[in-house]
Amino acid sequence: MNKISGKQLYAAAMIGEIFAIFCLQGSIGLLTAAGYAAASLVVCAAVMPFAWAYRSGKELPEAAEFLLLLLIIAWGGSLFAMQWSASEMIYIPYEDHGISGKLLVSGLIALVCLYISSTGIKALGRAAVIAAAIGAVCLAVVVISTLSKHDWQNMSHTGNELTFAGEFVRGLLISGNAAAFIVLLGMDKAGTIVRTGIFFAVRAAVGAVVIVTTVLAVGDIMPAVELPAVMAARLAQPFAAQRIDSLFMIVFAVYAVFSIAVQSAAAVCLLDRLFPKFRRFRSLTVLSLMLSSALIINNVR
Repeated sequence: MNKISGKQLYAAAMIGEIFAIFCLQGSIGLLTAAGYAAASLVVCAAVMPFAWAYRSGKELPEAAEFLLLLLIIAWGGSLFAMQWSASEMIYIPYEDHGISGKLLVSGLIALVCLYISSTGIKALGRAAVIAAAIGAVCLAVVVISTLSKHDWQNMSHTGNELTFAGEFVRGLLISGNAAAFIVLLGMDKAGTIVRTGIFFAVRAAVGAVVIVTTVLAVGDIMPAVELPAVMAARLAQPFAAQRIDSLFMIVFAVYAVFSIAVQSAAAVCLLDRLFPKFRRFRSLTVLSLMLSSALIINNVR
């Protein structure tokens, strides 16, 4: 059975969480941070029974694994849809080609994900640690630059149209990575209870830092910005002669690919358990289903 370390588990799962936060659309405020933290607590409580089952040496029922597979495919489709929405911000040149352009770019991402999935979950975990470390450095630079340079009066922007209930629901809606986290947790059965608690505590803390930093950086122009967190990163200029936003956009694009790769790897593992005779084209099938899900989500929006 595939196994990963706790460090690889945290890195692979956190990349998807960070990408989803940066893809938050519309106005956000301090209530968004509170709602996200509350949603993290609820999702943690929902994951704990799975962590307890792994700790007890139990295997998940087939019905639970099938439900996780459906959730992962749906969330993978959501990630593709997020990537489409963020295309202008990360300079993916398909804007003039409609849905065919979206599918072309997504097909190229799918090919990369196929290669990553074929290397195995351990290789994916090792690569995720490197990507997560680079992203953490970029995020730290953005946060420090924002805290030192931007006007603290921007914190007065709380988003009058926001409510705690609405932001709590929004926090739940971007928590789809929890299904893949459960699958990955089963590959690292040492200390599953503690590691689950630590992961969601870090998730809530990092999410709150990103959201508060975004409010501080973007402030009153928030209503005119499509992706506030991405704009906050682009506004951060810690060096006089260099631009951090170009590096950030590269890391953002890498996170988009890694997020989908983690979902596809988790889905392939579930397919192997549920349908052991289905050995060929599993990754291709999973990614095709995710793209189909993305088209449905994109049409519903």
